[in-house]
Order: sequence, then structure tokens, then C-alpha cells
Amino acid sequence: MNFDIAAEEMRRLDSEPNEDEKLKLYGIYKQAIHGDIPSTEDYRSFISPSIIALLIYSRSNIATTNSVTFRKAYYDTKPSNTDQWNLRKYNAWIKNKGKDRQQCEKEYIQIAEEMIKKYGRKIVRCKWNSEVWTVDY
Repeated sequence: MNFDIAAEEMRRLDSEPNEDEKLKLYGIYKQAIHGDIPSTEDYRSFISPSIIALLIYSRSNIATTNSVTFRKAYYDTKPSNTDQWNLRKYNAWIKNKGKDRQQCEKEYIQIAEEMIKKYGRKIVRCKWNSEVWTVDY
């Protein structure tokens, strides 16, 4: 099983993993895909009056040149203490800081295989002919 298949299989678990398992997978996945989480200090310079105006007035019409800046300024800051779920996700990602991509992918695959054994897989039905199938990679 490779990393992409493991990530897809986590969407097909027969029953729901607990929150700690979800958070662990989330942190490893984010580290594997995006690398180290940016710190809030890195993005203070990105929050300029023009970005704030962009955020307020034209949220749906973000210019291509500003979209990267907008995403960094708006999404990559540490959540507040009142937003507990996002704060837990942030902390799960921080725990994996410094790990390289290959290490995270191997760890994710190992955890995914354990969770498939623990929770099982949903049976997937083909929409066109109702054929029942599961995929073993």
C-alpha cells in the first residue's frame, strides 16, 4: 500500500475512529503533504491593510497574485483557545514538526493498515451496475 491509497482507504473505514486517532493521522498527513507548519510570526508581515480589505470585501473574488498571500495570512495562523477542535488539529500537526516526508508517509501507512484491521472497510458499490467490490492493494 502506498501513501495515496492509504489516505483514500481512511475515508472508507467501516466505523469511525476516535478523535485521538483522527488527530494523529491528521498531523502526520499534513506534515507529509505540506511539511512543517508555519508559525504565526512568519505571517505577521503578510497581514497588511490590503489583505484585510481583500478578506472583508471580496472574499470570493481573490486575485491569483494575492491568493497565496491571502491563504497564508488567513489560514496558517494559530487558532484561538476558544476554537478547541482547530487548536487540537494545529497541535497534532506541530507534534510532527521536523519529520521528513518519507518518514511521515511510512508512519501514515503503518497506522492506516492498523486502522483497517481494527475498523474494517466499507463495501463500495459501483453506481452503474451495483457490482459490489472491495480493493486489496
